[in-house]
Amino acid sequence: MKRPGWRLGAVGGSPVYLAPSWLLVAAILTVLFLPTVQRAAPGLGTPAAVAAAATFPVLLFASVLAHELAHGAAARLVGAQVREYVITFWGGHTSFGAELRTPGASAVVSAAGPLANVALAVVGWLTLEALPGGLSAVIVAALTYANVIVAGFNLLPGNPLDGGRILEALIWKVTGDRDTGTIGAGWVGRVLAVVIAVVVLGLPLLRGQQPGLTTAVWAVLVAGLVYNGATQSIRLGRARRSAAGFDLRPLVRPAVVVAEGATLAQVPRPPIGMATSDVVVVDGTGRPVAVLDAAAVATVPPHAHASTPVTAVARTLPAEAVLTATAGADALGALARGVSASDVVVLVGPHGILGTATRDSVVAALAPRDR
Repeated sequence: MKRPGWRLGAVGGSPVYLAPSWLLVAAILTVLFLPTVQRAAPGLGTPAAVAAAATFPVLLFASVLAHELAHGAAARLVGAQVREYVITFWGGHTSFGAELRTPGASAVVSAAGPLANVALAVVGWLTLEALPGGLSAVIVAALTYANVIVAGFNLLPGNPLDGGRILEALIWKVTGDRDTGTIGAGWVGRVLAVVIAVVVLGLPLLRGQQPGLTTAVWAVLVAGLVYNGATQSIRLGRARRSAAGFDLRPLVRPAVVVAEGATLAQVPRPPIGMATSDVVVVDGTGRPVAVLDAAAVATVPPHAHASTPVTAVARTLPAEAVLTATAGADALGALARGVSASDVVVLVGPHGILGTATRDSVVAALAPRDR
């Protein structure tokens, strides 16, 4: 599966990635902040001034990472699994193993990120009080204001922003329907995108001034980002409604289950019509960890079956390929993630493994039929 960027490490077992596009942001911010550094410290040479200006995007990266880690920490508090953190051109995002189950959990996780930025802004303000001035004070002040802006912008009440997620949770709580919240917050997000463009570009015109080129470009980009994210939110809500009647169970085939300590000789012969990939390897707790690989099994001569562990001829299952939701939008979403990560998925029910499905069979079953 393609990674979203360079892996920087992991926090709580969840990988942290930096998208290459962030380097462009760092370069732009360094160039924009350089004149401020040169005014604050006119004695610095150009290389030293550039290095000092570059500290701002680096510290801003730390702030964005803190924002995303706060989302992850809150998610773990409400029992959700964090899949990954990604820092991108537009900030960052945190991916979860499954959708948050309650309005309260969704609101708490959404609010955690901006609150982290508020906390950093407070720390920055207190630090400024202790600094005598000069270049370090300018950098800390810029970072403080940046955290205030990041927190305030993210709390605007429209998807895909954190404030939109909070609004979505509120509508979900009031109506009892998550999809109504998702669609409603999406429409508010569309209106918000238009307001951003009109305010940023229109206010200077009302004063008889022309908006600067940089301001105009950023206003259009940000408004476009919000509008696009809001549109995706509306589509997601509608898609979930359409998927309410989806049932994954008819798509799976029965599986043969073997322990990971077994040998090939101990694997029961699959019934006619079953594929080698329908043989699921489980660990000591009964959790699926792999499926047999037909090509690898074919290379083992019959006389070596008794000495060949099944793990030597099996393909490891990524976490996304082990599905627990059997029906509805959650099942369809989990299935989509599963077949993106693996060509075989395993469906697990309350009492054990229900069966397997291949990517090809899923695509064939869900493909539109000619009328």
